[in-house]
Amino acid sequence: MARYAYDGETVTLYLTNNDIELLDSLADRLIELLCEGQPETSAPAADDPFARWEAELAAPAEVDDDEVSDPAMQRLFPNPYPHDAQAASDYRRYAEGDHRRRKLDDARVVRRCLANGLPVRIVEDDVDPWLKTLNALRLVLATRLGLDDEEAVEEMHRLPDDDPRVMMGAVMDWLAYIQGIIIELREPGLGD
Repeated sequence: MARYAYDGETVTLYLTNNDIELLDSLADRLIELLCEGQPETSAPAADDPFARWEAELAAPAEVDDDEVSDPAMQRLFPNPYPHDAQAASDYRRYAEGDHRRRKLDDARVVRRCLANGLPVRIVEDDVDPWLKTLNALRLVLATRLGLDDEEAVEEMHRLPDDDPRVMMGAVMDWLAYIQGIIIELREPGLGD
């Protein structure tokens, strides 16, 4: 089990090198997933809101809900208007890009913290990006495992040890554990 500390300003996780490699790899895969099928954006355009808006408005007017065929992406970006195709299309066109960029930025914060080596230090401003990224990773893993209800979770826990899904489930549980540590440490009185 990981050791951890909180001094009121920084969460410190005493992980192993293997833990860091795993978290970094997962965050990198999340970034790849979020970037998949997206237009390349140069760094200056990404920082310039007007250039970003221009690119978004130049996107095709028809955004079909069927374009998001990856169930993990559907889980990360659920359709808030399932019964209104036009509203769903407008949402995807005008809002989803911003949500996607935030998730990308959050995952990059996690990778930056991990790149600083052991122990992993998470300053207060980076805590929310960590929690959001850990949650996104858990959602992706749950989707890949087909865990969409309590019955599926219970069934996974009954799988034989040699089933490859068992390892993915263990990783998902470990991410929940790390997420729980960070949340608990920030609760008043628990990090003292």
